[in-house]
Amino acid sequence: MILAQNLNRHGQTIVEAMIAAGISALYLGSLFTMNGSSMSTIKMARESACASQVLQQRIESLRIANWHQVTDSSWLQTNLLNADAPGASQLKSVSETLLIAPYGSSTTGTIQLTRSGGLASIVSDAALLTENALKVTWTVNFVGSPNARSTTRQTVAILAKGGVAKW
Repeated sequence: MILAQNLNRHGQTIVEAMIAAGISALYLGSLFTMNGSSMSTIKMARESACASQVLQQRIESLRIANWHQVTDSSWLQTNLLNADAPGASQLKSVSETLLIAPYGSSTTGTIQLTRSGGLASIVSDAALLTENALKVTWTVNFVGSPNARSTTRQTVAILAKGGVAKW
């Protein structure tokens, strides 16, 4: 009778070990899935930070320029959009759009430039030199995570002729 009881115990330990192995496999599977999703989130955050850096660099370069340069589309094309902004190399299929419009004025003309595939082009050109303030809208489009979706980041700044204090 003692032998029969020992055989019964051995069968229970095998079942218990299989259940424990199954629970461990489920735990590890969910852990790997969570890790993959966390890596995707980190990649999206890195791409967003790169796009924000590109926008910040571009707006800062406009703030450094004088009024004649900011209102001259050929200067903007040649000196500002002639090369990638720092950080843009980490983004896939980057394209940039710069739109400069009068701010607080009845004038409707705009300057619009685009940069895609390493080439900058002037879309529209208007004489904005006599304006007192300009609204600058800079847009960055890129292909990002997840699933290679199209992503857009945009910033808007108001530039005043002679600076804010003189307006």
